[in-house]
Amino acid sequence: MTAPIELIPPGIERTAHRRSIVWSPGDDAAGFATDHDCYLTQFGAPGNGALTFARVGVGAFLADRAIRRNELRQRRQITLIVRVPDPDLGAAATNDLASLLRFVTGDDWDLRFEKDTTERPSVRRLRSVDEVALLSGGLDSYCGAVLGGTTRRLFLSHADAPVITHSQHTAVDHIPQFDPDNHFRVRLAATKPFSVEPSRRSRSILFMALAVALADASGAVRVEVPENGFTSLNPPLAANRAGVLTTRSTHPMTFELASRAVNALGIQVTLQNPYEWCTKGELVALAVQATGEEQVTGGIASTLSCAKTNVILPGSGAGRNCGLDYACLVRRAGVRAAGIADSTDYLCDDPALLPGLADLRRSDIEAVRLALPRPPSVAALAGESGPFPPGYDYDRAVDLWRRGIGELSALTLP
Repeated sequence: MTAPIELIPPGIERTAHRRSIVWSPGDDAAGFATDHDCYLTQFGAPGNGALTFARVGVGAFLADRAIRRNELRQRRQITLIVRVPDPDLGAAATNDLASLLRFVTGDDWDLRFEKDTTERPSVRRLRSVDEVALLSGGLDSYCGAVLGGTTRRLFLSHADAPVITHSQHTAVDHIPQFDPDNHFRVRLAATKPFSVEPSRRSRSILFMALAVALADASGAVRVEVPENGFTSLNPPLAANRAGVLTTRSTHPMTFELASRAVNALGIQVTLQNPYEWCTKGELVALAVQATGEEQVTGGIASTLSCAKTNVILPGSGAGRNCGLDYACLVRRAGVRAAGIADSTDYLCDDPALLPGLADLRRSDIEAVRLALPRPPSVAALAGESGPFPPGYDYDRAVDLWRRGIGELSALTLP
């Protein structure tokens, strides 16, 4: 049985029979590397509820990386103990937080809260805004930033790899009226011995939790998580890729469960995806309408959508979109559907790399090939991509699925 994992602030004594992770900025040997302290004072002064959510997000992300999945991808049993200022507040939200983690990661989580006895720094509110928007370095978050208009907003980026940091830095050059003073970057990466599992299913929860903490500290009433609805829908491409075998990062039920957890913690912040009913192509087209084709074309090329940048071919270089994993196929199809040029430097455009890359991405390519002739239906969506929130509009979702598959059908698959 795997030993419990505990996330503790500096100054708290480690507990025997637990795998302790000390949240200490600048100490890469502590189990993870970060540039933010455990009270997130760089954000200002998040309340106890928001700080609890953030620490659960950080702890879950590190625990997720620390326990290797077996070859059968069986459900793991993970016990996570988090030190927080108000353990009773955390305990009141335990069921909602565990449900969120279970849905996104596919694992069973036993969450426990203990008292953080360290002295909390006195920090004033740094600024006051209306909204916090996630800026991941991907194409959808770039489009969301372009479409943000004149809303008083902060941007939040999280990176645990240099290639992600690079895309975040380059994408902002193509966002009109971008203010670097309103951009918060958080470095938080698992290090040895807490980096044995390559998948990062819990990263979306970490990202949301950090954004909620920033929103709470700055008086923002909402957090925007921009993602095209087709990807968020997690449509069943093939029977062997249903459920958590594809992304649930921004699935409608993820927002539902995260909102329940936020409410249980007493946080007055709303989580939303304004583009939940748009395909990738429709989202890109909205950005083009708002800013112009030339601006968006340059921005697209600077973003990183590839979900498998860790698989590098000899001579390919790091940090490039491969063009053939599922995320890249949806990306290429979406840009094509928007009717604009795609100047992205895809690995698959190199004839010397294409054969080997096609072999590496065979499961993604075949899953899309199988999905194209499959008629979207409410029964398939509810049975293979569910559950969904109460009152969910299945008919509208099936139409979204149909439009998304329509974009993919225009691609030539190797």
